[in-house]
Amino acid sequence: MTATRRLDRIASAGLRAVAAEPAAELRGRRLEVADKPYLIVVPYLSLIAGEPQNAATAVRRGVTDGLGLRVRYSSRELHQELSPRPVLQRIIFDIAEQFRCESLASPALPGVRANTTAAFEQWSEAARAARVGETGVGLLVYTVTHMLRARLLRVPTSESVDEVIEVTRGNVGRLVGHALKQLPHVAHSQRQFAVPAAEIARLVAEMVDDAETSSDEVPESITDNALLIPIDWDLLDELTAENSNSGFEDNPAADYSAFTTAYDTQVQAGELYREQALRNLRIELDSHVAAQAVSVARLAQRLQRLFPISVVDGWSGGAEEGPLDPARLTQLVADPLNPLIHRTERHRIRSDAAVTFLIDTSGSMKAQRYESVAVLVDTLVRALEMAGATSEVLGFTTGAWGGGRVMADWRAAGSPANPGRLNEIQHIVYKHPEQQWRQARLSIAAMLRTDHYREGLDGEALQWAHQRLQQRPEGSKALVVISDGAPMDAATASNNRDGFLGDHLRSVARGIEAEGRIRLGAVGIDQQLDSYVANSVSLDLNGTLSVGTYDVLHRLFG
Repeated sequence: MTATRRLDRIASAGLRAVAAEPAAELRGRRLEVADKPYLIVVPYLSLIAGEPQNAATAVRRGVTDGLGLRVRYSSRELHQELSPRPVLQRIIFDIAEQFRCESLASPALPGVRANTTAAFEQWSEAARAARVGETGVGLLVYTVTHMLRARLLRVPTSESVDEVIEVTRGNVGRLVGHALKQLPHVAHSQRQFAVPAAEIARLVAEMVDDAETSSDEVPESITDNALLIPIDWDLLDELTAENSNSGFEDNPAADYSAFTTAYDTQVQAGELYREQALRNLRIELDSHVAAQAVSVARLAQRLQRLFPISVVDGWSGGAEEGPLDPARLTQLVADPLNPLIHRTERHRIRSDAAVTFLIDTSGSMKAQRYESVAVLVDTLVRALEMAGATSEVLGFTTGAWGGGRVMADWRAAGSPANPGRLNEIQHIVYKHPEQQWRQARLSIAAMLRTDHYREGLDGEALQWAHQRLQQRPEGSKALVVISDGAPMDAATASNNRDGFLGDHLRSVARGIEAEGRIRLGAVGIDQQLDSYVANSVSLDLNGTLSVGTYDVLHRLFG
């Protein structure tokens, strides 16, 4: 048995112990699970920093333990599904996933943390000595790697590393700081974690010249430096091919279509009922809101901290340095030696966020506390406005029961098999994002009248809401679906394959989650929606709404 193979055998035994996976194996420098390559695009696990037979024992164990933690806490299939395709984004996304797994290591195994630290520090020092920072992409990968590790493992960077990354870290931090802060809070969920991780990968990649980071080519500044080449680099094309076959187009919902869209409508909620009826509904809604006795101002303060940015809010005078304060020029003449003649910018925190509430207004919601949903959304809209955030309130139902005119057209066409969606969509705008709450208060009250509550085509509604939110200029965007369960349209469900509507909703949600530009959350009314949307909570809306009920946005995105 060669020395390398003997070391592989020893390392594989340790790997299996940490991974709790009897089928894990190291062969050469390649990780395999059940005889299939387990592709990991993490530079510090590339084993380039120290060949197994020459590296220090702690370093060898650190690489092995790092791989073991990855196998234990990360689903290979889910990671490939969620991973972005462009190479640079993929590397950064993979690094984030690795540190997520390492952050989940049991405190009862301090040796594992010590070993992975030794391996990482050797790679870091070797990369610094090899002048990785002299190339733009190399410095970016090196910096982001340290930022991700510091945030997820809660460890500071060394002074020698700070000297290399300080300026780049500042530039990157301003761009990805909002997503970086989310990572530790969702580390327990691989799918939820992928959303901010993918956003970081995309934003960092956008910092680099497009000519160097096209989706089909590896940046030369990476391939020129062995310390940035990950394990199984030669198999990345295989990973790309697998990813390209795991997207929306190739999943079971790819057969989703509509028999006809000729009767689909988008209406303003204020047009559904007469103005006097809406005024009466508003009086009723106001009485329900008052009964909850919630402090909207206090809720607004909490929401402001959930979506914060710092903005200039005037000037503060009497400073020793900064621009000259025009109001103190006479003081400068009278007392030239007085240093307090400058001014500094004054900042305040406000929200730069757009939040869309997409509300299921199908018939089943009549029995699922629709009044409480109206109270909850109305209060959150007021609070978001006070916090400086933008909000939109949308609803979805169908234009008819039993398929309506679409069903009639299908029958007239001879009832062909697998017709697709067989009903008329009715999408409802209760509040535009440009409207203030006071301008939309009558429209919002229309939720209390259920004449328009029919059937639910959730997947297309989610696509519609997502497309609208994408157009908003705000820096932070969140989409909240409020529903009482699975999509249901009797005509569609009866004349298509099983799971036709549910698969489409699941596919649309996964596409939004994988893209990562908009944070998606779901609120199940007395139901669990996590089979459709990964980031989900369930609310019991019986009786008076609790303080915890109004904290639903913090539970989803905090």
